[in-house]
Amino acid sequence: MSVRWSPFVKQLVTIISLVFMAWLFIRLRDLWVPLILAMLLAYMVSFPVTGIVRRTGWRRGPVVALVLLIVVLSLGAVSVLVVPSLVNLLRSFGNTLVGVVQNLLGVTPKPIAIGPAWTIDLGPYYSPINEWLRALIEPNLSMIQNIQRLFFPFASGAAIVVIGAVNGVIWGVLILVVSFYLMIDASHFLRVAYEGMPARWRPELAHLYRELAQIWDAFVRGRLILGVLMGLMVWLSLAVLGVRNAAALGLVAGVLELVPVIGPTVAAVPGILIALFLGSSWLPLANSWFALLVAGVYILLSQLENLYLHPLIVGRRIQLHPVAIIIGAVAGAELGGVLGVFLAAPVIAALRVLAAYTFRKLLDEEPFPAPRPQPDRRKLWAARAAARPVRAVLFDLDGTLIETDDAMVQQITRRLRFLGWLVPEERRGRFARRWLMANEGLANRAISVLNRLRLDGLLSRIDGKLRRWQGFHAPTHFVMVQGCQDMLPALARRYPLAVVTMREREDAAAFMAEYGLNGLFSAIVSRDDVSRLKPHPMPLLKAAGELGVPPEQCVMVGDTTVDMQAAKAAGALAVGVLCGFGDENDLRGADLVLESTAQLREWLEAGSEAWD
Repeated sequence: MSVRWSPFVKQLVTIISLVFMAWLFIRLRDLWVPLILAMLLAYMVSFPVTGIVRRTGWRRGPVVALVLLIVVLSLGAVSVLVVPSLVNLLRSFGNTLVGVVQNLLGVTPKPIAIGPAWTIDLGPYYSPINEWLRALIEPNLSMIQNIQRLFFPFASGAAIVVIGAVNGVIWGVLILVVSFYLMIDASHFLRVAYEGMPARWRPELAHLYRELAQIWDAFVRGRLILGVLMGLMVWLSLAVLGVRNAAALGLVAGVLELVPVIGPTVAAVPGILIALFLGSSWLPLANSWFALLVAGVYILLSQLENLYLHPLIVGRRIQLHPVAIIIGAVAGAELGGVLGVFLAAPVIAALRVLAAYTFRKLLDEEPFPAPRPQPDRRKLWAARAAARPVRAVLFDLDGTLIETDDAMVQQITRRLRFLGWLVPEERRGRFARRWLMANEGLANRAISVLNRLRLDGLLSRIDGKLRRWQGFHAPTHFVMVQGCQDMLPALARRYPLAVVTMREREDAAAFMAEYGLNGLFSAIVSRDDVSRLKPHPMPLLKAAGELGVPPEQCVMVGDTTVDMQAAKAAGALAVGVLCGFGDENDLRGADLVLESTAQLREWLEAGSEAWD
């Protein structure tokens, strides 16, 4: 039997091991950047490799070698075909920045006249600011003016060029070799590490590994996709407006997308400055107004990213306060240069998970607390219904009583099938749903404006042409949500019913005639009947008035955020259904969320016990 170490020996060995690892980390710091790049390359290339192996059954080694060969050849082709154009693009961008900086240093504000008697001269107040700008910019102006030298190192001496090329080749080969073995044997390494742990630790550490893997998956894959999308959108938007060097600004936006929170803001600054000092290449706008327009485009794209693209692509795994990201980016720049800035956010998120795990273990608490038990929906609904008895029920049509939403989602998903190699069909479907939902409120507001301008006829013609052009044909017959045909007559015997829809009255009447529902609904409010559509409460208030029931005693049943917002604005109870556009997150403002509209009867009956 071996001699057991005393606690002192264990502590001494632990301290010596930690000190040695720290020394080794510092001593080999030049090796960490290539290793991190090798791991990132292996991670990104593992997606096509895994897909090919699953579909063909080929051995993983040859597939990895083939994919890496394609990557190397693609990089070589890019260096030959794209790099010269990229150099010219960045040279032009550098010249543009030089012009902007020189204009910025030469700005002198003109006096502001307020009426015939008052004039405000900001010159004396601007002088200290101008001096501060000169002190900040002029030392770096020569660096900006010589930016082309960064892309033409041949002028700095043949020996340096040869040494740099040899070093680049050596590091490149090292990265490829390490990536090759990581992709082949990563699962083996993980299995050996897992089996080498004490058995009682394995479940916790496996859970911890999954948490960390989700963070890095969300960051690496998500931020790269976001970078490509945002770079393209910025490039196309600025090119349409006539902003000079739009392609370079798109490239800057795409690269800085890898730095959350502060990256997009920093990327917007040169675009706005170029618009302010150089104006548009074709729009007849003053430079100041054009800069405001460009700033609005950046803000609009940022909102699109934050509200729709980021939740869809990256998810909510990396939730960090902006201050933490800014401090992390500064620390990353100090420790790891450009790579440290890019990896600051996921490293901080991973350290947060590790710190929480360690802190709970030190306090002898459960490291991964069990999720909170879901509240009893029936009790919550009964409590809400007891305070506000339901006397009438209002229904949306699309996605609530009619299954037309899924057809539109499927059409958009099919049109996005060219992205199948990058985005799975399930995610394309979720994107289509979010896109349609996001546009519903905007479309309703546009229709409301046209209605108030008495442009209803023009609106109807435009809507018809757009739907035909997009391939959304009016259905010759409607498909009712399963179970509603039996549920509606039972509800109508107890409550007055109404339809509140953004469809035309003709469509609503055709649906009711097809299913024999004309006698069940006491009111129909379509987009032909009101000047403001949902999310404005006007359609719900009109329907409640026609039923003779206060809106506070009505329940609005719908499948989108717009329906829930309209219900809350009108003071009605909101019931969301998952048989249409919305998901649990979209309908979180509802008083009750049901899987299908057909379940409404039993829930109303459960609530009626509190009213009676």
